[in-house]
Amino acid sequence: MSCHSSVQRLLGVGFLLVLTVGCGEMNSISKGAGFGINLAGAEFGALQPEFSNANVGQSGKDYFFPSHKALAYYADRGMKLVRLPVSWERLQPQLDSELDPTYMGRILECLDHANQLDCSVVLDIHNYGRYRQQSGRHVRELIVAAQATKETEVDNSSLVNLWLRLSDRIRNHPAIAAYGLMNEPHDMAGANWHATSNQVVLALRNAGDQNWIWVAGDGWSSAEKWDRHNPATPWITDSLNRIAYEAHVYFDSDGSGKYVRSFTEEAQLDSLIGQRGHRRLQPFVNWCERHEVVGVIGEFGIPWGDPGWLPVLEQFLGEIRRRDIKACAWSGGQYWGDYVLSLQPRRGYDVAPLKRISWHNSQADQPADARPHSDNPIPR
Repeated sequence: MSCHSSVQRLLGVGFLLVLTVGCGEMNSISKGAGFGINLAGAEFGALQPEFSNANVGQSGKDYFFPSHKALAYYADRGMKLVRLPVSWERLQPQLDSELDPTYMGRILECLDHANQLDCSVVLDIHNYGRYRQQSGRHVRELIVAAQATKETEVDNSSLVNLWLRLSDRIRNHPAIAAYGLMNEPHDMAGANWHATSNQVVLALRNAGDQNWIWVAGDGWSSAEKWDRHNPATPWITDSLNRIAYEAHVYFDSDGSGKYVRSFTEEAQLDSLIGQRGHRRLQPFVNWCERHEVVGVIGEFGIPWGDPGWLPVLEQFLGEIRRRDIKACAWSGGQYWGDYVLSLQPRRGYDVAPLKRISWHNSQADQPADARPHSDNPIPR
């Protein structure tokens, strides 16, 4: 999710979309259309000004891992693909050093719960191409660079180090579906995210890791602006051909997912708002299809309390199925409160966006354009 200035943005918002799986499916995840869920919480608070590797907050107060109950809620609705956002600073408080045993233990516990529920997990480093390091009394936000040449950068060897340590711990876990290398890199100031991500993939393969790897695009991973921020051709070289390029889609005016305006207010400013459901997806999907690579939408969502957005969502879900791809929604997790994109139940009932996603997920093996519109009601 494009977290421009909202702390909840870093928490992550989203739905994960896979175009095709190609050779080797992600554990039990089959090819074709289908939907999953982001389960946020373990990355909460990491956009607060005081947050750093030396001030990571307190578990159960500042951040939370999803419970077994939260996992089961979405698994019961058929959404068994889970994107799990985590914080690099909490996981590795010192660059190039050991992983924090407590935080790593909670990740493994969550993977165990997912396995018990027959869910598959994409572990997502939810850091926006950055690492927040305490320096004296100041917090420095270091951009991950292909080759660090400034004091505001950290060399990509540190991200390689993180993923090699993670690989040693989780590569054989039965719940692991894929690795999400980095959530929403943006404003990289010439640091070359594309070279960095290729280097991380190469290191993992040289270490013998055969898991699928999700590589987010630059520019907040915007599907709509994919061509503007990323190369004209795929940039990852992978001998196993188990790479998925990841983009995100939101439908508010700036694509940030904040939804500052209501649907009615947005519609007054844009007479073509009804086309956003499929239009914003096209640049990314077309790029993937043109180059015959796998694509994923790591996040998408609409406000749960504004029914005006439901037809836009409906159009998007239908296009996902028509294109025969997968997507994960932003966002589940029991600690969201009244957050506008939360998919948690309200007064014991499923929210309307989740109902639509669940329905399309149950029909995912049937082409969207092969079903009559009357069989596809929008709940209010």
